[in-house]
Parts: sequence; structure tokens; C-alpha cells
Amino acid sequence: MRRIDLHTHSYYSDGTSSPAEVVRRAAAGKVELLSLADHDTTSGLEEARGEAQKRGIRFVNGVEINTSDQVHILGYGMDESHPVLKRSLEDFRQRRLSRVKEIIQKLQASGLKVDWKDVEQVSRESLGRPHVADALVHRGIVHNRQEAFVRYLVQGRAGYVAPKGPSPREAIQMIREVGGWAVLAHPGVIQGGMNLEEWMGYGLEGLEVFYLSHSRSLRQELLEKAERFSMLSTGGSDYHGPRTGHEEIGGIEVPQEVYQRLLERVGG
Repeated sequence: MRRIDLHTHSYYSDGTSSPAEVVRRAAAGKVELLSLADHDTTSGLEEARGEAQKRGIRFVNGVEINTSDQVHILGYGMDESHPVLKRSLEDFRQRRLSRVKEIIQKLQASGLKVDWKDVEQVSRESLGRPHVADALVHRGIVHNRQEAFVRYLVQGRAGYVAPKGPSPREAIQMIREVGGWAVLAHPGVIQGGMNLEEWMGYGLEGLEVFYLSHSRSLRQELLEKAERFSMLSTGGSDYHGPRTGHEEIGGIEVPQEVYQRLLERVGG
């Protein structure tokens, strides 16, 4: 078994650790292949890549794109200087910003004392619902992010606003256009099922089979599905850092054959 983590976040999106700290924690967890995949931004990659090089960890660039269908697409191996990537991610971040502002307005209308100033400086770049959750914690309205989501930010609650991201097709095709390869994030938590054959038609290459909340039986089911469709199997912790509820890193073990296929794809 080999240790990988291709799904981590820093404070450039909704994590609480610096990119370098993410790498240091991954190194302490014996991770051999690592990616930083912040939401809709690549700004932390240079710092993470430099720290990984110092520590002898194989690093692949990443990004996570939240789609309008509440499906998350991970992209790897992209040309970070490509104008299409830069333009697209800026557009996606502006959509996120618009959503956050609407959420705050709805929370205020429901009687909660939370303000735009509470969230505008908590992320280095890419704002989202977790930052609203952190503002609610700071205000003493809830105890943690999870409580904030359950009470106020999920569908049917006072602060819910539908996602404004691109469609899965747009996300996958953009990643491919800038030289990357696309993977479906945490398929075990997708509501409404997977349209795998449709998404593969757009260029989806892999499934995040090895994910911390996936049961052993689900991992096996997803692994068999990936093999049946000749897709890559990847794995990640979804690490977000201290005080986030996603604080574990380095615990993803994959079989040697899965690791070898990933190395070949990263090198290719």
C-alpha cells in the first residue's frame, strides 16, 4: 500500500492552513504523492510545490471546481499559465462572491446578526459557504462549521442559496482545454446518483475512490466501477485544516497498482 493525498485545501480557499503547512502535515503523515486542490484558485500551488520539493514529496498541481449541480470536479496537471484557466477561475470566484453576498442577505433577513465584514477577509482568495459558517461561529451563533451548515446553510434552511458554478460539462471541458485531467470528487457523497457515462463523454478520466468517509464496501464498488469504465482511481482526505471538521491528512492508502497508474498519468 502507498500513501497519497490528492485532495487538500489551504487558506486560499476554505482551508485554515497555509500551503506550506499543508505539505508539512502531509509529510508527517508519510504522503508520497500530494496535490493541493483549492476551490476555484491555483494561487497556493507555487508555495506548496516548493515545500514539497524540499521534503521529497511528489507533487501534482490541482484545483477543485464546484458545479451548479453540486458535483465537484477535481482537475490535475493543468497549465497554470493558460489564459483560459485564469479567466475561468476568476469567473467562478466572482460567482462564489455573488452567492456569499446573497447568503448573508438571507441570513440578515432571518434576523441573524452577521455582516459582510465578518467574511470578506477570511480567505486569501476564494470565498464560499464555509467562510459564512466561520462568521457565524465568530459571532457565537453556532459552535462550529458543521452546526452552521446544518442549521442555516443547507437546502431548506434560512441561508441557503443555490450554487452558481459552471455545469459539470463546462468544468470538465475547461480542465481538458488547459491540459489537465478531470476526476469526480467524493462520489460517495453525491446526491441523486452519478451520470458517469455522460461525464465521461465530456472527458472525465477518474473517480476519487479512496476518500476518508467512503466505507470499505463503497471503495470496492467504486474501484470495480473505475476498472469497468477504464477510469483512473484516485484518493484524498479533503483536508481543510484545524477547526474545520476536516483535519485528518495522510491517511489515504492505495494499492501499488493504483499508485503506479497515477504516477504514469502525472508523468504523462
